[in-house]
Parts: sequence; structure tokens; C-alpha cells
Amino acid sequence: MPIHLTGGAFDVVVEPARGADILQITDRETGTPLLAESPTVRSDHRAIPAASSQAQWLAGYPGGWQVLVPNAGPERTHDGAELGFHGEASLAEWTTLASTANACELETWLSTAPLHLHRRVTAHEDGMVVIDTIRNHSPDPVRARVVQHPAFGSPFLDDESFVTVAATTLVADADAPGTLAAAGTVGSPRDVLGERAEARGIRLPAPGSGESLFAAFTDFETPEATFHSPTRGFGVRLEWDAVYQHAWFWIEANASPGWPWFRRLYAAAIEPATILPGEGSTVDGRPRGGAGVSILPDEPLVTTTRLTRV
Repeated sequence: MPIHLTGGAFDVVVEPARGADILQITDRETGTPLLAESPTVRSDHRAIPAASSQAQWLAGYPGGWQVLVPNAGPERTHDGAELGFHGEASLAEWTTLASTANACELETWLSTAPLHLHRRVTAHEDGMVVIDTIRNHSPDPVRARVVQHPAFGSPFLDDESFVTVAATTLVADADAPGTLAAAGTVGSPRDVLGERAEARGIRLPAPGSGESLFAAFTDFETPEATFHSPTRGFGVRLEWDAVYQHAWFWIEANASPGWPWFRRLYAAAIEPATILPGEGSTVDGRPRGGAGVSILPDEPLVTTTRLTRV
């Protein structure tokens, strides 16, 4: 059963049965839901035959906010294990350890990596905080890709919305950059996105516009990004720890025909990440993909991600 948390700024819904996902965050003052909702959440994805781990993951994707461990991106082999698309943690059933009116604690053990994950979600006066603790129970160091995967949507965001990011470099995906950037482009947001990168921030496309983007920010001055919604009269600031050296940036404005979205998804995401998406290197020599962050046996990786109403 989903867990419902209430704070001063937000109501938060957490789903232990699939990935300890944060299914929705609702602004209490305006009643506005902040996170994107995938159309596939309304289907019984267990009845859908899937030929790949990516198809399985997308079939059950609810939108919202996931934690991706030990993999992020396409399936791959690492340390002798077949790691599925976006990693085991985001599909695993988590155990609820504690739950109060404004906070919950959950845990899960992975089989594709010797890792134990603990997640604490707290709704407080001006927003919410997520603390993820990853412990390595092997005597050897373990490398893992770790990504926070929150996606924001309509009606919070529309064609009046924009995002400000405290980073100097944007890296477009080499294979599927979408309609808003050229493949593999590296430079300032203005270099990559042209006039969409305005003085006030990056202007988001409207729902139904058919625009899309897959890229990543890097070279952060401070690890944060803010989504501004003039239509709704407020914004939300996402802040994260420096272990996430990059932040994936993707937009799906009802752009993708066919399965799984059939042009039904509107989402814009800034996702703190330990790797750049893709494989190989950028045109200026930055590594894409890779094994991820090293987690030592006696040094758990603890990360804090905050979402604040502004």
C-alpha cells in the first residue's frame, strides 16, 4: 500500500511495492501535482509480455521519482551480473521500517550487487528531503551507477515555465538527443539549445508541442536546479550532494509516437547522476557511462536530495 506523508508545503506519496518510488508530490497551497504521471501506470503491466528489461521497466513506469541503482541506462553486464535497464532497486519491493505522518523509512537488499539500500523520505515545513544510504556488504569495493530520477509534469509545468540550472556545460546525447539539440553537442546551454536558453533560464516546451531532449548538465557552480511555474505562481528547487557530478536533463513533450507513450507523456526532468548518459566519450573527452561511483565495504554512500518550494 502507498504511504501518504504530509508536510507544511507538500503532500507526498511513496510506493514501497515498486522501488520506493515517490509517486506524487502535491503542492498544498495550490493543490497542484508536481510530478509527471506516465500513462502506463493505468495498465496492468504484469500482463504485458516484454522482450527486454527496458520494455519491462517502461511498461510499469508510473512517472514520479525513482532511485536508480546499481545501473542507470541500458542493460549491461558488470561484475558478472546482468544489470537490467535502470537497475534493480527501481523495480524491487522495499520493506517499510517505519512510517509517521510526515516521514517514512524503507529498505531493500539487491541481488545483482552486494548492496543494501535504506531510504528516508521526510515532508517538512518548506519542502521535502530524501536521504539514501547504500551499504556494500562485500569485502571488496563495488562500483555502481547511482541516479535520482524525478520527472516533473503538467499542470505544474507549461509553455510559460522555465528552469534555471547552476551549471556551465550541457552535453547532448550522442545517439538520441531529441528535437531540441544536435547529437553529441557540448557547450553552454545557449550553445546547445540556442534561443531556448534565455537570460532568465531554459524555456520549457508546451504540452503537446512534440519537442524532446536528452542531455546532461555538468560543471556545476552549485548542485541545484529550479523549475519555475509563473502560471502556478511558485517554483521548486532541487538540491543534491556533490557526489552527483552530473544531472541528466530530458524533456518529453508528447513527442514519442508508438509504444510506450503514444504521444501521451509530458515530462521535464533534472536528475542528479554519478555518470553522463551513454557510452564512450564526448567530443571534448569527457567519459560517458562507465562503472559509476565506488562504494567501499566500511564506508556507506549517503546522499541527500532536497526539494524546496520557492
